[in-house]
Amino acid sequence: MTKIIPAILESNLSAYRSKLNLVRQLTDRFQLDVIDGEFADNRTLQPQDIEPPSGLKLDVHLMVARPLEYVANTIKLRPYIIIVQAEAEAGIGAAIDKIRKGGIRAGIAINPDTPVSAIEPYLDQLAMVLIMGYPAGFAGQKLQPSVFTKVIEIRELNPDVEIGLDGGISEGTLKKIAAAKFDIVCTNSYLFEAESVLTRYHELIGALK
Repeated sequence: MTKIIPAILESNLSAYRSKLNLVRQLTDRFQLDVIDGEFADNRTLQPQDIEPPSGLKLDVHLMVARPLEYVANTIKLRPYIIIVQAEAEAGIGAAIDKIRKGGIRAGIAINPDTPVSAIEPYLDQLAMVLIMGYPAGFAGQKLQPSVFTKVIEIRELNPDVEIGLDGGISEGTLKKIAAAKFDIVCTNSYLFEAESVLTRYHELIGALK
């Protein structure tokens, strides 16, 4: 069954805590999106801004230009996994190595326009590949169709790696997403902007099982 992972993308600590309280009512795992204002023209809460969320598995998605500079502070949160962007400027391999040496699972996220071949050198070191439904940086964008060919390519290269989809979820895309059989689906706007977050979460479980 596909697991639904709420994704929190916030620049305000109060808003983060409010969403975290909602997450606790839904599931045991969530994703924190971290953007540095350089990789994308947006800036969110940074790893040092929050405390480790007790009782929850935390995925940290580093949408940052130089991920190696972020790894030490992120490891302090003792996350379930740390995900770096394939399109980062530098230090991807070194960041993955440091994450794993810190006893944390490593993942990589890939934008729609980036070929799967760009992440092949890292695949045997990864616990997860997160396929972005649209270019990383802002929530609420439209799903790009290339995600469905990417999931097939990645499964052929490494059938054991966890494959996720991040973003682009809507009523109009749910059937295609369900058919692709992702291991996890990360959702921000579609979940948190619903009139009832709890109802929407259970609708997603039903649609993607």
